Amino acid sequence: MSDNKVFVIGIDGMDPKMTRRMVDEGKLPNIKKLIEQGSARKDLVLLGAMPTITPPMWTTLATGSYPSTHGITCYWNQHPTDIGRLVYAFDSGECQAEQVWNCIVEAGKKVLVWTWPGASWPPSHSSENLHVVGGMCPMGPNMAGCDLDQETITTASVSNNKVIAQIVGENHGGAGCIIEGAIEEFEDVSGGCSATFAANGGDAWPLLDHMEGEEAGEFDTNLARFEVPLHEPAGWMHEIPEGALEFPVIVSNGMKQLPSLLLKNETGVYDRVEIYMSKKDLEPWSALSEGEYLPVQVIELVNEEGQKVRGTRSVSILKIEQEIPSVRIDMGQCLDITTNVKEATWHPKSLYQKAVDIAGYCPVANNSGGGYPEMMSRRSLPSWDYMEKWQATALLGLIEQNDYDAVFTHLHSCDHIGHACWRWGKTRNRYGNQDEKIYQGFMEEIYLQADDYVGRLMPLMDKGWTLILTSDHGLLCSEEDELPMLGEGFVMNVGVLKELGYTVLKKGKNGQELHIVDWSKTRAVAPRGNHIYINLKGRNDNGIVDPADKYELERQIIDDLYNYRLNGKRVVNIAMRNKDAVLLGMSGPKCGDIIYFLEEGFNRLHGDALSTTEGYFGTSVSPIFVAAGKGVKAGYEMQRQIREVDIAPTVAAIMGVRVPEQADGAVVHQILVD
Repeated sequence: MSDNKVFVIGIDGMDPKMTRRMVDEGKLPNIKKLIEQGSARKDLVLLGAMPTITPPMWTTLATGSYPSTHGITCYWNQHPTDIGRLVYAFDSGECQAEQVWNCIVEAGKKVLVWTWPGASWPPSHSSENLHVVGGMCPMGPNMAGCDLDQETITTASVSNNKVIAQIVGENHGGAGCIIEGAIEEFEDVSGGCSATFAANGGDAWPLLDHMEGEEAGEFDTNLARFEVPLHEPAGWMHEIPEGALEFPVIVSNGMKQLPSLLLKNETGVYDRVEIYMSKKDLEPWSALSEGEYLPVQVIELVNEEGQKVRGTRSVSILKIEQEIPSVRIDMGQCLDITTNVKEATWHPKSLYQKAVDIAGYCPVANNSGGGYPEMMSRRSLPSWDYMEKWQATALLGLIEQNDYDAVFTHLHSCDHIGHACWRWGKTRNRYGNQDEKIYQGFMEEIYLQADDYVGRLMPLMDKGWTLILTSDHGLLCSEEDELPMLGEGFVMNVGVLKELGYTVLKKGKNGQELHIVDWSKTRAVAPRGNHIYINLKGRNDNGIVDPADKYELERQIIDDLYNYRLNGKRVVNIAMRNKDAVLLGMSGPKCGDIIYFLEEGFNRLHGDALSTTEGYFGTSVSPIFVAAGKGVKAGYEMQRQIREVDIAPTVAAIMGVRVPEQADGAVVHQILVD
C-alpha cells in the first residue's frame, strides 16, 4: 500500500478546449504550470461518459462505472412505474456501484469528500475515516436545506408608486403580505416561471413546450423580484443627509421590508446605499457603494416556525440611475447559522465549526444573470471569486487539522456562470442581447478565478500530494438560434413528441390545449434529457401500449426522430434502443426505452449532447484531465484517450488500494512513474 496522498480538484463544467486556448494565450498560469509539471493529453480532453449532466457524471468519476452500472442516469432518475414523475438523484442510496473513497477508507486512510454532487451523501461508508460535506445539490456547503430566504432583487424608482412583486415558485403575494404596514399597495404578479406545469395525481412536473422564448428575460427565475417606490424620507429617528431618498428592500419572501436610503456623494451624485433593520436604528445594518459586493452579512429573520434565527447573505448594488433616480439591490440567498440545520450535511458535524473557524461563515455563490450584464459583473462573478478563495482556505485548513490522505472536491463555478452566460455568448436577434463579447468575457473571467483556485491548492504538491484536475463535462455555446423542444434534463419534453403524435395533451372546454398529458392517448414521452419511454401496459401506471407492439413502435419513433427537421436541419444526432445503448453506458432498467442525443449545433448547454460535441466560441462538452505531483510523470503528453471511468481506478492505483468493485474503467498507467 502506497503512502501517496491524492487531491481531486473537481471544477464543474470546466471545458478543456477553452482551457487549452486560454493556457496558450498565457491567461491561466497556474494550470499551465500544473500541465508542465504533470501529465495530460495535448488537448487536455477526458473522453466523457454520458449523459453529460451533473449527478451521473460525478458518480461516474467517483465509481469508475457508467450510468448503466451505477444507476444514476440523468439529473433526475425516473419513477419505476409512473413515467410522469421524476426521482431525486443526488442520493448515495441510489448508487449501485462502489465509490473509490470507500476503498480508500477500508485501507485505513482518511478521506474528505467535499460537496461532491454524485453519490456522496449520505456517507456511503460507516468508517470514521470518511468525512463528507454536502453533495445533496451541485452548489456549495449548506446550500441544501439551510436556506432561510431566497435571493431577492429590489428595484426602487421615483417613477414607481406602489410595490409590485414577482415571487417565483410559491405565491406569497396579496394585500398585506409585507409586514409593518409602511406600504399601502401591493400588486402580486407572481407566476413568472419559464416552464409551465402539468398535474399528475397531485404531483407536478414542468413541461418543455413554449419555454425558449420566455428564457430571454432580463433575470433568471430562481429569485423574487420587487419594484418599489423611491421617495422623500419620513419617520426616521436620526438626521437624514440632504438629497437622500427612501425605499424598502424586501426580504423574507415578501414578508419583511428593510428601510433603506439612497445617498449622494459630495458632488451630488447618487452612489451609495444604507440598509437598516428599522428606522429607529442609528447605524445601518449594511452600507455599500455602487458596484460593491458584500459577501457575508449576518441578518436576523423569522423562520417558518416563527422563531428568530440568524443567517448570512450577500448584498450588492447592481445599478444606480441618476436622471430619473433609481437603484437596484440584490440580496443573496440567506443561509441559517443559528439552528442545527446548518450541520445537516456535515459529517462529522464538528467539521462545520472547524470550517467556520478557519475561513468564516459559508458563503453563497450567485449565478442568475440573463441579459443584464451588471447581474454578472457586480454580483455573480464577485460571489464566485469569494467562494473559491473561501473554499481553498477551508480545505487547506481542514487538511492541516485532520491529516487527510485523500480529498475529493467540487467547485460549481464554471458550470454556474456558464448557465447564466452561454445563451448570450452568441449574438441572437431573438434574445435582443447585447454584444456577445461581454458574455464571452464573463466566461473567461470565471476561468481566471478557477486558475486562482488551482494555484491556491498547488503548494500541496510540495508536501507530497498528487493533484488531479478534472470536471464532469464542458459547456457549449449553441450555434443555432432556435432549439428543439427536446433534450432538456429538468422537464417533460413535450414539443417534438407532441408534434410527431406520440405525446398528447388534454384539451379544455373551449378546445384549448392544456399543459396536462392525456395518458389515455399518449404512446410515448420524453420525461427527462436523453430518455424516451414507451407508455407500456403492465409496466407503467397509465400504460396503453401492448408489449407485443413495443419493438415496432420504438422503430417508428427512431425513424421519426431522424427525419424530424427544424429550419430544414436534422436535430437528432443518434437514437437507439435501450439494449443498444449499452455501447454508450446507458442501458438497463434505470434508462429509457430509447436513448437519444441532439445534433451538434442544436444543444442547449451540455446535457443533451454527446461528450464529443463542440460549439460556438471554441466551446465543447468534453471534461478535462490533468494530473501532477508525486507518482505522476512530469511533462508527459499522452496519446491515450483517457475516459471518465478511468479516474477512480487511477486514484486507487496511485494510493495503492483496490479498484472499486463495479468499475468499468482502467488505470491510466501511462502517466504513472512506477
